[in-house]
Amino acid sequence: MKKYIILGLVFTLGIGSSFAQGRMNNLFGLSWEIAIPTNNDFLDKTSFAGGKAEYRHFLKQAPVSFGIAVSWNSFEQYIPTQTITYKDGNSAITTDMDRVIYTVPVMATAHYYFNYGKKAMPYIGLGIGTQYAEQNIYYNIFEDTQNNWGFAVRPEIGVLIRPNGGNWGILLGAAYSYATNKNDLFQNDNLKSFNFNIGLFLNN
Repeated sequence: MKKYIILGLVFTLGIGSSFAQGRMNNLFGLSWEIAIPTNNDFLDKTSFAGGKAEYRHFLKQAPVSFGIAVSWNSFEQYIPTQTITYKDGNSAITTDMDRVIYTVPVMATAHYYFNYGKKAMPYIGLGIGTQYAEQNIYYNIFEDTQNNWGFAVRPEIGVLIRPNGGNWGILLGAAYSYATNKNDLFQNDNLKSFNFNIGLFLNN
């Protein structure tokens, strides 16, 4: 009798473990992010100083999740001596300079997953929200700063990889980021970049 009870417990735990490994509930992810600015006269140097923290809640009846993501990137580029004409056209300055941009996008996210419940789950997603940006110019003893908020949208693709099919794994992703943050001095109406991230996630 004891043997059958033990076999029953093992069978039950095996089913529960298999179900838990296949199903996703709440994902918490933390990634390192690389950002390549595009179509930006202010600077065009790739940023390796970035990160992303996110939470995703999975629906029980569909391979879909909803959540929130917060990213940050620090761009910096030295510009050799040149003449900058201010937007009023009546003044200019000739100098070298250091240009810096800090961005913090905060977005609501939605993702759809392929091969749901498998060890590798490719996904497509969309983030919509807002972005805070600081755009700074340091030259000689002077500094020009423009801080503002903008509307932000971020379509993305990626894959969740669970090596053992368990409650942790590797997150790989790529996204196109567009935000309406302005820079009046350089007459830029937006900030755009390609973003790539790699990190770890926990699922409980």
